[in-house]
Amino acid sequence: MAVAHLAKEVEDYMIKIRRDIHMYPEVSMEEKRTIKLVTKELETMGIHYEVIPYGGVIGLIEGEKHGKSIILRSDLDALPMKESGKNMKFPKKVVSKKNHAAHMCGHDAHIAMLLGTAKILSTHKNMLKGRVILAFEQGEEDSKGIYRMIKRLVDIGADGVWGIHVKNDIPTGKISVDPGPRMAGMLPFHVLIEGESGHGSRPDLAISPIDCFNDFYNDLQAMRLRKLNPFEAITYSIGSIHSGHSANVIPDTLTFSGTARFLHKEQGQQAVEEFTRLLAAATKKHHCAYELLDNLFPINLFVYNDEKCSEIAKNSIRTALGENVLTPYYAWMASEPFAFYQKYFPGVFAFVGIKNKEKGTGAEHHNAHFDIDEGALTYGVAATVQYTVDFLQFEGNIPYDKEARGVTQLFHDLHFNIDDPNE
Repeated sequence: MAVAHLAKEVEDYMIKIRRDIHMYPEVSMEEKRTIKLVTKELETMGIHYEVIPYGGVIGLIEGEKHGKSIILRSDLDALPMKESGKNMKFPKKVVSKKNHAAHMCGHDAHIAMLLGTAKILSTHKNMLKGRVILAFEQGEEDSKGIYRMIKRLVDIGADGVWGIHVKNDIPTGKISVDPGPRMAGMLPFHVLIEGESGHGSRPDLAISPIDCFNDFYNDLQAMRLRKLNPFEAITYSIGSIHSGHSANVIPDTLTFSGTARFLHKEQGQQAVEEFTRLLAAATKKHHCAYELLDNLFPINLFVYNDEKCSEIAKNSIRTALGENVLTPYYAWMASEPFAFYQKYFPGVFAFVGIKNKEKGTGAEHHNAHFDIDEGALTYGVAATVQYTVDFLQFEGNIPYDKEARGVTQLFHDLHFNIDDPNE
């Protein structure tokens, strides 16, 4: 197949789909209109599908020749935020019609690219040696749809998986499929510090949890330099602090929450140990007490590109788009439920560039000015189609350490709330 040419043929279709979804965004687990659009498009293409309640949509394309199976994944949800009408330079071509929902992460582009891929593959089944499984996942942003999606996909079975995420700081026309860690594990924390309240005029008679937190936070800032391996990436941030209600009253409690992100299991465990040690030391010093309001538990879910699959992907991109499209890119320290797919299926998570200074795209993900360079859609589709064909035709060995635990046990062990009355 002349994949780049086929991708260009579905470009207008993808732009239309992407703009429609962008105008009518739906937040996690409320993607009713989006699912209806996806299923209607699959029906039009003659693709058999099933709707997974509170999980998403799975479509099946059967090739004319028997062979392996591959999962191609997209997410469906938008963010609960208001969009700016401008990107970094110009008015946007399309803006959300909802004040409290917007596709400020690129999931609208992911849906459009997977439907564009489905359109190509469904009309070229004779080129497929095996089966293509289309996975449109609900609730990516809060991971609420991943359990039911993964459970069903494991039941169906597959030999590999491919996913895409547009990336704001990679130029349009570039794609990264580097092997190894691509996205991070996570350590969430939610903590209560207890002191003793008092009048603002006599701080000496009170025990301020704010003073205690201040000491702890300064120690936390220095933790990475003093205690953690500088050759293993880790980030941390505190996004929420609540204490007190009056300017002249020293409060008796303070709560704070945040996350750390890491790329190595050992680094995450050491972060837990150091976090706990610093918190205990600070509260003891200030005569306060602390309580962990949630389990302090490192979630060792890393998006990790399989080395052999990455090699296949690089050759696929060379074939479809040329050597100059490939670009190296460091790991993204955000977290992604695509890691669950890679627990059970070897594969690749590709970063597709959307940065274009001339068009004003390049604002950070989850930013109100975030925008897509729609010229990137054909690159993503060409890479996806070519990788699909090449993976299904690959007859070599892919060494892979598959997760031994069942899906339900894995989710329980990682402290994920499956929220399923049947489990």
